[in-house]
Amino acid sequence: MVLAADLCDANGATLLTAGSELSLTMLASLRRRGVHQVLISESIILTEEEREARVAAVRARLDHSFRGADANAADRNLHQAILEFRLEQLG
Repeated sequence: MVLAADLCDANGATLLTAGSELSLTMLASLRRRGVHQVLISESIILTEEEREARVAAVRARLDHSFRGADANAADRNLHQAILEFRLEQLG
């Protein structure tokens, strides 16, 4: 299991950083410290075809949301920024 976000105590001190591997021993230690929930990162391995399908779906949704925005530079820039962000999330 991999921690999805930094884990901080009640005083704001970082206990573990995002990306840390969580072992059963570490989870037991966190429980003793009063930590009862952590955010876990889910790893999904996609085939090339699945990734291409997801990219196409992201593009289609954004194109639909931004239809008619070609005349406006700010809208085009926003469209591109959102597209890059969402494609980055796909990995």
